[in-house]
Amino acid sequence: MDSQRQAAGHSAGTLWFNPPGGEENRRRALTRDRVVAEALAIISADGAAALSMRALATRLGVVPAALYRHVTSKEQLYDLILDRVLAEVDCQADPALPWTGQVTALARRLRTVLEDHPGIAALLKTRDPVSPASLALAEAFLAPLRAAGLPGRQGALAFRLIYDYTLCFALSDPTSPGEQRVQDTATRAELHAFLRSLPASRFPALAALGAYAWAGDHDQRFTASLDTLIAGLQATLRPRTRDASQPAQTGPARSARPDGRARTSPPLPRSSW
Repeated sequence: MDSQRQAAGHSAGTLWFNPPGGEENRRRALTRDRVVAEALAIISADGAAALSMRALATRLGVVPAALYRHVTSKEQLYDLILDRVLAEVDCQADPALPWTGQVTALARRLRTVLEDHPGIAALLKTRDPVSPASLALAEAFLAPLRAAGLPGRQGALAFRLIYDYTLCFALSDPTSPGEQRVQDTATRAELHAFLRSLPASRFPALAALGAYAWAGDHDQRFTASLDTLIAGLQATLRPRTRDASQPAQTGPARSARPDGRARTSPPLPRSSW
């Protein structure tokens, strides 16, 4: 009987007065990093619309109020998620590359990270966080554009152009139905046949070029369009560079003669004064 009481007392003491085991305690520990990681997992699986404080709390096995010890609001949680993802972008520039190569490489790395985290590009499009990672990314884009000679506002607009293009391209999820349609060889062939069958009298350009517009070249589309943007920026720099390299004209003004030789303007008449 005494041994049974002792056993019962030992069990009761273990149940009521001893903390949970170390492994269980570690599993239940709630930290900001864990909150952000689980929220990111929800967005990656079901999109940003699926993230709520209640759903996140259920996933973590806590009451919703416990989350507010680590984040002040859902908006702050969004910004923490975006900062975590953008921190994955390698912002180190290769000094051996020209400015065009540095900007192109950074845009490609940004696109890769965004496509690795489904739902983040859509969330980033609705927010513009001023976080450590987003500031580092902006600096990495702006530095080579500034070094190339693009003046203040023009350089800033060039950054937004490339950043917005990359972000919007990442929104075209390669796993979406539209992308899957052009990735499947048989389905793409049917689509191309349909486009070629359109009446040329009404859709002449689409009948001729539609097959190129709906091609299974996701990566090539990104690269070709990015190259076009970069080429446009280079074109804006050429006149300024050429003008700066030409020496200032001195002496009488010259113009071209019909035979191609330079024509010298006649000297001004001497003043009678």
